[in-house]
Order: sequence, then structure tokens, then C-alpha cells
Amino acid sequence: MLDFNELMGHETNGFVQPKRMRTDKNGRIYHATQRAAGKEFIFDKEIGKYRHNLLCRICARFNVKIIFSVVMSNHTHDVLMAENVEEISKVLRLVNSAVSHKVREQNPRKYTNGKRVFESRPYLRAIKDIVSLTTVGKYDYDNVKHVLERGEFVPYDCFWALKRGIIVKPYDKELYTALFGMSEKELCDFYESNDSQMVAKLARERFKDWTKLDNDHFFKVDFSKPWQDETESVRNPCAP
Repeated sequence: MLDFNELMGHETNGFVQPKRMRTDKNGRIYHATQRAAGKEFIFDKEIGKYRHNLLCRICARFNVKIIFSVVMSNHTHDVLMAENVEEISKVLRLVNSAVSHKVREQNPRKYTNGKRVFESRPYLRAIKDIVSLTTVGKYDYDNVKHVLERGEFVPYDCFWALKRGIIVKPYDKELYTALFGMSEKELCDFYESNDSQMVAKLARERFKDWTKLDNDHFFKVDFSKPWQDETESVRNPCAP
């Protein structure tokens, strides 16, 4: 299981780019992070919404599901589920390319001589069990919450929609119940009512009956089987 504090560094209201390691290609759910070059504040409300709408369209095209997505002023967080990591990488390359083009259009004098908009490629960390996925969601939730509490703006976050039960593809309403044993609205209430350490503790208790087989079914690539809709193929041990 991922340790909450080492997930993205020790700050819950800032962003620490993780040390880049070789991507584990055996996962199906990844926490993807991307920082703007030089920590530039490239995302305003317009570009944040543009980026999320584009992410939705491209994910739907490549059969990639979005579990969580947050756009901060100078970095992004996406928790994505796919048949394999190559599909996720492909989606993020297309998104970053289009966003880079739009940012350059808005700031032609700033981005000259091949200046990058983003720092190299996204960092992809495989999420390997349900407790880790729950704490990753809490990290992203708190990232948004703390910025708003400081009176600053968040270009886009998925949680305002999840709290209201607004689900559009490639988000999957049934996937939240299949994974967490609760609706998307109940999951947001859970994050709001508990701090990060309590979320980790309660998640370990809630999912104590999950076996390695349960976790592998959702989180590990089975190269012998084709991609299938997990909301129909297995029942979460914690589902009502």
C-alpha cells in the first residue's frame, strides 16, 4: 500500500513532483501527475475547463475511465483506469499536446524558441490496491479543499460534480460503488468528514475482507484476458 505522506510528498496543500522512476506497466489504475515547466501558472478557469473537456472526449475515445481529475494552477492530477498503461499514456500525450498548443496561442511572446509548456512527460504511478486508491482520492480532494480555503481558485476539479451526483462519460457511476462500496456522493462525504490519517485507517478497516485476488482483479493487468467492464464482472466485497 502507498504511504499517504509519500504519495506526493509531505505537503497536502502543495505539489511536490515525485522522483521519477520506471513506470510499473502491470497496473490498470494510475495516478497521473503533470507539472507545468518552471512551475508556471498556465491554467486559468478557461484552460482548466478546456483541458478537462478534452480529457473526457479523448478518454471516451480510447476506453479509459476517469475516477478523479483535478487541474491546479500549475499542475494536474488524474486517476485513470484502462486496459493497460499505454492507453493512458496515449491519452495524456494527446491532451498535453492540445493544451500546449492552446497555451502558446494565448501567450505567443512567452513561449518562443521551443520553450516547453509542460515538464517532459506525465508521471504515472500504478495504484495496486483499494486502500491506496482511497487515500489517493483523499489526497486529491484535500488538494482542492486547502487551496479554496486559502481563498485561491482551482481551475477545475471533479469533486463539485461528484458531490452533486453529476456523472458523465468517461466517469462511471457504477464504478464508484464497485470499487468503494459507496456512491460518488457518499465517497465525497467520507473525504469531507475525515482527515487523511482517519481515511487511511477507516479504509483499512472497510476493505479488510478484500483478498489479493480482489485487488488483482481491479488493479493488475491480466494479459490472458481481454478488457472488460469491471462494474459488471465482479461484486465488491464491501458493496451493499
